[in-house]
Amino acid sequence: MSNAIDRRQLLGGLAVLAAVPGCATSGSASGSAPAPAAPGGPVAPAAPTAVAAPAAPAAPAAPAATSKYPPLPPLDDAVFARRHDRLRGLARDAGASVVFVTSGTTSFAYLAGGRVERSERLIALVLPEGGAPFLVAPAFEVERMRRQTRIHDIRPWEEHESPYAVARDALGAARAGAKILIEPHTEYQTALALGRMIPGATLVDGTAAFERLRLHKDDDELARIRRAIAVTQDVFDAAFAGLRPGVRDRELSAAIAAEFRRAGVEGYALVQFGALSALPHGHPTGDALREGTVVLIDGGCQVDGYWSDITRTQFFGGGPPAEFTRVHGIVRDAQTAAIERVRPGVAAEDIDRAARDVIERAGFGARFTHRVGHGLGMDGHEPAYLVRGNTQRLEPGFVFTVEPGIYLPDRFGVRIEDDVACGPDGAIVLSRRD
Repeated sequence: MSNAIDRRQLLGGLAVLAAVPGCATSGSASGSAPAPAAPGGPVAPAAPTAVAAPAAPAAPAAPAATSKYPPLPPLDDAVFARRHDRLRGLARDAGASVVFVTSGTTSFAYLAGGRVERSERLIALVLPEGGAPFLVAPAFEVERMRRQTRIHDIRPWEEHESPYAVARDALGAARAGAKILIEPHTEYQTALALGRMIPGATLVDGTAAFERLRLHKDDDELARIRRAIAVTQDVFDAAFAGLRPGVRDRELSAAIAAEFRRAGVEGYALVQFGALSALPHGHPTGDALREGTVVLIDGGCQVDGYWSDITRTQFFGGGPPAEFTRVHGIVRDAQTAAIERVRPGVAAEDIDRAARDVIERAGFGARFTHRVGHGLGMDGHEPAYLVRGNTQRLEPGFVFTVEPGIYLPDRFGVRIEDDVACGPDGAIVLSRRD
């Protein structure tokens, strides 16, 4: 990432978006920061002031002389060697002697060091229990694989050849009676073709092994998640500070995505105004913002392959009504209870229960309609899932969201989502809580 978030540019962009025919435009070009919330309460932006004319489009931001987001140290070969060794151990635990992972999966990116799209031409990583990993790839893709991955041994196959035969031959003696751990996102026909090509081989379901593989985040991974969180919070803070009547939900979503791109990352935002915020995953409809409206923004960005996921809910235009203040406070208290329950050995479902108890005691149990959180890493949603019925025990290095919500149909919803790691002694809150 090369640029710090330019708050003035984002606010200027929002001013342009707010200048919609038939919509009043208000607010200063620079905007003002939301007033601090009382403990457990919402944040109300300062009252807008009128402007005489729509703002002109802002010029592209110049790169900052000293970036707010300096480059992170790259992952070295030793990181990937440790990942391969860990997977070998999980494969042995599953009774397998070889691991097979196709491109187009997060597991491939995690193990190979680069994302490569799925193709009708097989590209796969093969990891023998007692040997170095190798890639099977079309001959014309070999140079691209060298540039996009950290795997040094690439076995090419020509268009007239079977890639499965190339994989079989590359395994050598290891193919005799091989038990092959299949990554769970492998296409069914691909797995069958591999099995047919290696007589006597047994295909082993890799679901449990691959769920374990990425559960524990190391310091390098946590650094990338923290960076994604920092960028997301900067962008969201600027977006809330720049709200003004007339801006449309879709336009605000697009402006936030553009600001992520200016920061050098891929990101998104689900923006919901008013009654739409009562739908946990309601899609923007093009509604224009009016004063006296609840605004919910949910999203994140990806840094070196690792995601953030944050939700903030605020009231726009004057002081929030008592009902919104009460609901917001209950949701925050529920989140606090869930975070305080986090520690090694606690079941994932107990985190959900801690938040749900608070909301149920307040009389809104039926309005909390989803699990309290999900794992976070190279996928925006991944294990462990904090949901009733999941007895998996938390361990140091797990990273997940904590996002209770209350949704009042046809009125408004409140969700507060933060990113949390399980440390050796309890929760480590990675984001800056609302």
